[in-house]
Amino acid sequence: MVAAAGHRIDTVAFWDQYAKWYKLWIEHTHYHEKILGVLLAMARPGWKVLDIGAGNGILSLPLHVRGCEVIALEPSSGMRNLLSEKMVEKKVDALPVDGRVWEEISCHDYGDYDLFIACNTLHVTGIGFGEALAKTFRLRPKNIFLVVEPNDSYPSVRTSFGEYSLLFRTFYETDNSYAYHHFQEVVEHWTFMKGRSPEPQEMEELQKRIVLRDGHLWLRDRARIMMCWWKRNR
Repeated sequence: MVAAAGHRIDTVAFWDQYAKWYKLWIEHTHYHEKILGVLLAMARPGWKVLDIGAGNGILSLPLHVRGCEVIALEPSSGMRNLLSEKMVEKKVDALPVDGRVWEEISCHDYGDYDLFIACNTLHVTGIGFGEALAKTFRLRPKNIFLVVEPNDSYPSVRTSFGEYSLLFRTFYETDNSYAYHHFQEVVEHWTFMKGRSPEPQEMEELQKRIVLRDGHLWLRDRARIMMCWWKRNR
C-alpha cells in the first residue's frame, strides 16, 4: 500500500482515517483465504496467540472460535471499531484487545506465548520492519507466523533467527482488487491516498481502469505474498 501524501502509513492517525477504506476492501476480497487456511491448519486449540495489528479480526476471530486464547493488538481506534463490529456480528464477546503500538510491548507483557502473528503489519510500525521483526523473536514465542508483500523497501527476511527454525516459506499471488459502490468512492479513495484531487488526465485514467462486475466498480490489482513460519527449537 502506498501511503497518502502528507500522511505516514506508520502512524495510528493514518489507520484511524483509513479504516473506512480498509472495511470497503476487506468486505469484497478473499485476500486472507489462504493465510487463514494455513493458520487454522497449524494452530492448536488452547494456544496463546498474539495478533500484531489485528485490524478487524480477520485472523483473530477464527482462531478465537477455534479455541485459541487470542489477544488482538490493535492501536488504531478506527480499526478497533471494525473489530467491535465483527465481534457483534459473530457474537463474540470475550476477545481481549490491547490498544498499544508494537513499540510499547515488552518481554514482560507476552511471555511464553505459543504464537505471534504479523500479517502485513510490521512495516507500519514506528521502528521499521527489520527491528519490528527482530523484536518478535526477542520476545521468544514458540511460533512466529509472518505474512508480507515483499518489495524493495523491506530488508531481506533471514531464514535463520538464533534458536528458531524456519518450517516453511511460501510465495504466491492473489487478487488484491478494490470494489466500490459508485465512482465517487473511487475518487474519494484516490484523493485520500494522494492528498489532492485528481487532475483531468488522472480522472480519465481512473475511469479507464474501472471494471463493472456484480454491481460493483472494480479496480483490478494483484499482490505477491510471502508466508513464513518459524518454530522455536526446544
